Amino acid sequence: MSQTPIRILLADDHQVVRRGLRAYLELEPDVIVVGEAADGADAYDQFLSLLPDVLLLDLHMQPVDGIACLQRIRADHPSARIIALTSYVDASHVVPAVQAGAAGYILKTADPADLLGAIRKVVSGRTAFDPDAMGALADGLHHKSLIATLTERELEVLRLLARGKSNQDIAKELYIGLKTVKSHVSNILAKLQVNDRTQAAVYALHQGLD
Repeated sequence: MSQTPIRILLADDHQVVRRGLRAYLELEPDVIVVGEAADGADAYDQFLSLLPDVLLLDLHMQPVDGIACLQRIRADHPSARIIALTSYVDASHVVPAVQAGAAGYILKTADPADLLGAIRKVVSGRTAFDPDAMGALADGLHHKSLIATLTERELEVLRLLARGKSNQDIAKELYIGLKTVKSHVSNILAKLQVNDRTQAAVYALHQGLD
């Protein structure tokens, strides 16, 4: 049986970058580029039209930038899998991207194999962040020491979150009720001072809790 290809939308304001990414990605038998966008507004429209498996999104585009695009797409499609593909790795860029809902953050200087690995991770429900980006995120959110505030059960739940597990998966694996899982997740987000599961998962990975 043939494998269903991973459908990718590229968004970057430089045509040469888009063409280079398309040429490389489509060498892979399990990957297909279904569209290209030159700015955030176009990326938003094409995402709604094409519903790709993954959006590779440049953060610096005009007139609508990547962060605004991220926020709009995630508001309409909370399960959207979006990877920020950028040249910047400081907290002022990483934190807003994660807060907007990015499932991955990869540098344009990354090895192509690492980019493919990130795409496959994100499709499987996990997160994929450049190590320097994870460090910038932790520094930007100031929560390195907050791991000590979690209970043992909350740590177990956090580890499973970092592996891309859903609440239902966590409930089955830990033999607890779905309502209990939701309560643990809410407590984890509050204690780590993060806004959503993606930020919590990135924090867990940065702390080596996977």
